[in-house]
Amino acid sequence: MTPEEAGIQKERLPRGWGRFGKAIDALVEVAAPDEPLLAACVTVNPSFQQRGVGLTAGLLGASGTTNVVVAVTDRRLLLITTAMNGNPRGTEEIAYDALAITDRGKKDFTLSWGDSTARFSGAAKTMIGPFLDALDAQLAARG
Repeated sequence: MTPEEAGIQKERLPRGWGRFGKAIDALVEVAAPDEPLLAACVTVNPSFQQRGVGLTAGLLGASGTTNVVVAVTDRRLLLITTAMNGNPRGTEEIAYDALAITDRGKKDFTLSWGDSTARFSGAAKTMIGPFLDALDAQLAARG
């Protein structure tokens, strides 16, 4: 993965979402040097749940892992969890074996693999189309 590939994905970020560029840059460190970044998408972290009402609850929620950058490579799906400010928090990966897109909408999609399912909502509209297209292509190539 190259900084140039990350730069292409950062250009797809909607206006005001530039803070997630840090997480996209973190993909370069996680991926193998010869593993290309095909597409990325910023969404709400499927495990993030806002609990409580009011300013204090909002501030506490903002300190958690609120978003995720999901990235398609030629080998796997990478996930970089982030704080609301875009700082990377952690990484996960999902193998393409048994991975499927089970639902898609204008700003959301659901992925299933094995016994797991995750609904990614609040996706960046400028990123979701190219992301799902790239993921479809990788899944189709594996038959």
